[in-house]
Amino acid sequence: MADQVADMSGDDRAKRIAELKAKMQAAAQKAKAAAEHAPEQPATQTKPQQPAPVAEAVQEAPRREVVAEAEKREGAPAGSSPTNGASGNGAAAKAEVLSAEKVATPAPAFVEESPEEKARKEMNRREFLTYAWGGLLGLVTLQSAVGLFLFMMPRFKEGEFGGIFRIGPESSLPPTDAPPKAETAGKFWLVNTTEEGPVALYMVCTHLGCLYKWEQANNRFECPCHGSKFTREGYYIEGPAPRSLDRFEITVEEGEVLVNTGRRILGAPAAESPARAVPA
Repeated sequence: MADQVADMSGDDRAKRIAELKAKMQAAAQKAKAAAEHAPEQPATQTKPQQPAPVAEAVQEAPRREVVAEAEKREGAPAGSSPTNGASGNGAAAKAEVLSAEKVATPAPAFVEESPEEKARKEMNRREFLTYAWGGLLGLVTLQSAVGLFLFMMPRFKEGEFGGIFRIGPESSLPPTDAPPKAETAGKFWLVNTTEEGPVALYMVCTHLGCLYKWEQANNRFECPCHGSKFTREGYYIEGPAPRSLDRFEITVEEGEVLVNTGRRILGAPAAESPARAVPA
C-alpha cells in the first residue's frame, strides 16, 4: 500500500491523506462514544478513566498506516525518479498526520465531583461567610457602643458644677483662721486649714441632702433640717449624719489651686471622726 501511495499524483495523495484523517477522526469519535457509554466511576474516584485498549487500537491503526506511508516516501532512494513529486513530500505528509492526530485525540471524559467533596467545599464557604458576618456584626456593635458612651458621657465646662474651678494662686487663699468661703457656683465651701491645706467641702449634708450652714457664733457647720453638726474642717461632731462631710478633689498646679467638682471624695464614717462628741 505504501508503494501505491508513493506512486500517486499530488491530488490523489491528498485525497488519500484526507481519507486517512477521516478514518482517524471516526475512530476518535467511536472511542469518545465508548467512554461516554461506559459505566460511571465510583464517587470517590477523581482521576479520569484511561481509554479502553480496543479504542486505542482502533485509533492507532490508521495513524500507523499513514505514518508508514510517510516514512516510505522519506526513505525512497535519492536517484530514483520521483513520480509527480511524491517522494519529496514524505516529511510534510508525516507532519500532517501527526497534527491530525492531535486534533482528533478525544478529550478525557468529565468526572463529576463526589457528594463528599461538594459538601466539604460548601461547608468551607458557609464557615467563611459565618465568620465574616460575625466579625462585621461585632465591629458595628463595638463602634455603636463607643459612640453611645461618648455621647452619654457628661462634659462639663470649666467654671460650672461638675467641671474644674480655678481658685487662683496659693497666695490668694484666705488665712487658716478665716471663716469658710462659700462657692455657690461650685457648691462647695473653701476652707484653708493648718494641717491639710486648702479643702473644698461639698455643701450637701451627708444625712438627707439638706444644705447646711456655717454658724460663726459656734465656729462650726450646722444642718438646719435634723441638727447634724460638723467642724470647720468638715469632721462629724454629732447628729444623725452617718459620716463626715464629703469633699471635692483639690490640687495645686503651677502654683494655682484647682477644684475638680466632678470627683467627690466621701467622708469617713461618723464613728471614726476625731471630733466626734462622746456622750457624757
